[in-house]
Amino acid sequence: MTETTSTMQMVTFAAWRDDALHTGSPANRRYVTLAELLVRLGSYGLGLTWKAQMFDEQPHPAFAQMMKASAATGIPTLQLLTMDAPYLQAIDGDFEGYTGNELVLTLREFDSSSWDVRTANAWVLNEIQRHYPDARPMTSDEWDSTN
Repeated sequence: MTETTSTMQMVTFAAWRDDALHTGSPANRRYVTLAELLVRLGSYGLGLTWKAQMFDEQPHPAFAQMMKASAATGIPTLQLLTMDAPYLQAIDGDFEGYTGNELVLTLREFDSSSWDVRTANAWVLNEIQRHYPDARPMTSDEWDSTN
């Protein structure tokens, strides 16, 4: 599978949030899960096929299952959402979204402290920045150092 030839842009934002899920509720510290990010992608994400790679030496069994299931041709978004792993907190991992053989989106969980997003799709970047106002641009060097 190949990476898209369009100009990829990268943003990063805190994985731990001090915000309320519902208006009028007190702010609680919560973790942004993979499932939450997949839902934020809306219909754009439904058309993607995913490959997962965890960088932990002994990943949680649910993540190990996800990596195995996605190793060959990838798995569709809805299948990924039905697995237990999207609700768990990983330490380090890449979740790569493909359209056919073209890599169009990477969601990177870094050190359980941030999510990094790489894509050429302006709508995805806008949605991330709308939902996570602390999202800031990353340089290629920063992206490479979280790998």
